[in-house]
Amino acid sequence: MAQPGRRPFAHTLHCVAALLALPGAALLAGCPNHKTEDPIKVVLPHEKEQGASPTPADIEKGARVEGQLSWYTSLPDKDAKAFLDAFRKKYPFIDAHVRRSSTFDTISQVKDEIDTGEVKADVVHVLDVGVFIELRGRGELMRYASPEESAIDDRFREPGYWWAMRLVAIGMAYNTKTLPADRAPKTWEDLLKPEFQGKIGFKDASTAGSAYAEYFLLRERLGTLFWERVARQKPQIFRSADDVTAALLDGRILVAGEMAGYAMIGAREEGKPIVGVFPKEGVPFIPGPVAILARAPHPNAARLFVDYALSREGQTLFRDLGNAYSARKDVAPLRGQPSLSELDLRTPTGGWEEYLQKQSALRTEFEKLFRPTSD
Repeated sequence: MAQPGRRPFAHTLHCVAALLALPGAALLAGCPNHKTEDPIKVVLPHEKEQGASPTPADIEKGARVEGQLSWYTSLPDKDAKAFLDAFRKKYPFIDAHVRRSSTFDTISQVKDEIDTGEVKADVVHVLDVGVFIELRGRGELMRYASPEESAIDDRFREPGYWWAMRLVAIGMAYNTKTLPADRAPKTWEDLLKPEFQGKIGFKDASTAGSAYAEYFLLRERLGTLFWERVARQKPQIFRSADDVTAALLDGRILVAGEMAGYAMIGAREEGKPIVGVFPKEGVPFIPGPVAILARAPHPNAARLFVDYALSREGQTLFRDLGNAYSARKDVAPLRGQPSLSELDLRTPTGGWEEYLQKQSALRTEFEKLFRPTSD
């Protein structure tokens, strides 16, 4: 495991080569300049490590030189593209791209790039706090004092390293055309009713961050026996929220045993007969952080993106596009959803570090319960 603040020699050579490939204006940043204007500042690798705090003007100049941004995220594709379109409109000099995949597939890609020394991602956002704690411990997150970070609720940030880009509450859902309200589940224990055997759908906790959050947090709240009894109901496992929604609509399942609040709202806005339920005995709750990688190829463009994503403008847009709760104190709550204060939110009793430490074992446990093998 890499030690914080250190980089292998091969990476140093890679950085030198990258500098030699920069445009002439960037190479001359430290040389005498006969013009009266300030030279463009390009942030060097050692500045990333030392947590240098360039001015907004320096950041924008550097971003213009870089001209590119690569954002890795687990957001639904249409929401990610719409948010990136808004960012491009604000900063048209940045050719920004998004790579969208599930939470754990995104994490795996980021780690592979780090381990091979060929980092392409600048900014990462997924629904898993654990990965940001791990990358921070390995020295793989850039230190950056965003001017927007003080507006983010203290519970959902590690100043200088990561901040919640969205907050997600997790509940259940049903189709009013196939399941009357009086028969719909109201509590997590209701999933154990015989009438729902073979008719419950979950996202895969091996790939989806929200699904792992639900598994971990309800395991804490209701015990492993609850999940063992749910497994005996023979639920169907799906890869994405869209797949779960489709199964609800075509009758393959009667209940979505895991549905994030944003998916509930999205279905309703599209006119689908889906109703969400937040059980009173506890609502799994997960922040989705955003952070800049320490080896980001375009660190200044990444800073601009993070500042925009955490700004009041960006968070309001994100709330409206992605139907997510905001961690900013000055952004109004979601329309048509209960306020966070109305929900019994469940977060790890042992902290997010424990959430990370148990991740591998519990994802394996989920696999054994819901995808038992012949041997």
